[in-house]
Amino acid sequence: MDGLSGMAQLIVLTGFRATGKTAVGRHLARRLDWDFLDTDAELTARMGCSIAELVRQQGWEFFREQERRLLHELAGRRNVVLATGGGAILHQREWEQLRRSALVVWLRTDLAATLARLRQDERTAEQRPRLHEEAADWEEETAALLAEREPLYRVGSDVVIDTAGKTAEEVALKIMPELDFSDSLSDFQEQAADTTKNQR
Repeated sequence: MDGLSGMAQLIVLTGFRATGKTAVGRHLARRLDWDFLDTDAELTARMGCSIAELVRQQGWEFFREQERRLLHELAGRRNVVLATGGGAILHQREWEQLRRSALVVWLRTDLAATLARLRQDERTAEQRPRLHEEAADWEEETAALLAEREPLYRVGSDVVIDTAGKTAEEVALKIMPELDFSDSLSDFQEQAADTTKNQR
């Protein structure tokens, strides 16, 4: 929370694709009994088409403008866990508005783990159009985008959590101590322990 003392009223998850923002966000929202919103999903619902189709028809500039407007709209929300698109961090003015009342968590995964996760996703090639036409393939583009965005994720976040090798529930559990929700954390820890025990 940028300059805010006390309990977070909004949790914003940021980071590159395939870091588990949506899955982690759903876990957190359930534990806190908050709403959950994925900005990419919200934009596709509003536009009536996939992001890939929207960008093919209208271009990246149009998509980014819709994304910027949505972030501005969400800055005043309370009791919401927000999973943002990988490029949402580019909207610096709107990002600072979010940070005034939000705990921003960067879900970080290194390049090797990110590429491994994307290879397992059958939608990788079709999910979004290329950003860097000069890139030889999506793997090269991923490396370039990570290099560009990691400094923004770093300075624009309050908490950094490495998600490599962790389940969404484990990542959510690491976020909980950053909030002033001692009762929720205790309940969450007990349930996580029970889940682990039952899986053995």
